[in-house]
Amino acid sequence: MSTLTPAKPDAARVPGTPARAVLRGPTRVLLRLHRRVLWGAGAVSLAAIAGMVAVALGADRVVADFAATGCTLSSTAESCFGHARVYTDHMLALDRLLGYVGLALLALPAVMGAFVAGPLIAREWESGSIKLSWTQSSRPSVWLVTRLAVPAALLVCGITALSAVHVWAQDRIKDPFPASWYDLSYFGASGTVPAAAALMALAVGALAGLVLRRTVPAMAASLLVSGAVTAVLSTLRPTFWPVERDVFTPNSRYVWPEQADVTEQGLLTSGGDRLPPDLCSDPTFDLDACFAEHGVTHHYLEYHPASHYWPLQLVETGVLLALAALAVYAAFRVLRRLHG
Repeated sequence: MSTLTPAKPDAARVPGTPARAVLRGPTRVLLRLHRRVLWGAGAVSLAAIAGMVAVALGADRVVADFAATGCTLSSTAESCFGHARVYTDHMLALDRLLGYVGLALLALPAVMGAFVAGPLIAREWESGSIKLSWTQSSRPSVWLVTRLAVPAALLVCGITALSAVHVWAQDRIKDPFPASWYDLSYFGASGTVPAAAALMALAVGALAGLVLRRTVPAMAASLLVSGAVTAVLSTLRPTFWPVERDVFTPNSRYVWPEQADVTEQGLLTSGGDRLPPDLCSDPTFDLDACFAEHGVTHHYLEYHPASHYWPLQLVETGVLLALAALAVYAAFRVLRRLHG
């Protein structure tokens, strides 16, 4: 069919047509056009899930084998030393594998955002197929909605499943290497943050593709911006929720809070000044005399307890969704300017 041939009326142009009917055709076209990538991504996701399940089952087997020896990690018998070392070595290796998976989950949204920026959007501008899509297939707004909604639905479902399996597998090896809830590879790959990060990266990718309209630059810009957002939020994360603060005297038997993400610690003077914690750590110093010289009366500790996991998760999720909404709004504004 020539590009000059008037397009047949379709659901996208009929007032009152349900949104499902408007998006059905463009969605089928998009899925068919990129079916190989989708099948490949699905296969990789299933392989990752199978690998994490295998790691969890392997951890169960290592635990059972160690229990069969009658030894524990606290055993003092010389005959248990070798068994304990084999056990810890195996569990450490499995823990590292899950750590790598967690880091991959952190990078996945940025990679998919780059895919939206390049092959899904910018390449159509480079090849000129965007004109055919707009004249014979769907309106520009429907074209963009499809390229946002379809990857978003697939990626959110996929990354949520991967995150859930990752958390489940990580819990199976918590002894003797429990995952710290505030670790980068755990916090960013669990809870609601992965799905929100995926939506943010997809929106940034769509905006980059529309602004640059060249495949490679758009992919690079999308990766750079999404990675920068992840790095900045990781740095600012401790400030998203008020910290707990403990003050105690130097000679008290203070119990360090379990699973605490310490943000700051140090010494306090009688006047309320804060001093570094290693001020009197030199072994040649007399500790009491050093404290007296500087007027130190207390230690202080500021930290996030484990109970702050969900407040921090939800605040970061809100920030990511707000950034995604801004990027989507900007993308539609750019599309309107381009289309006229």
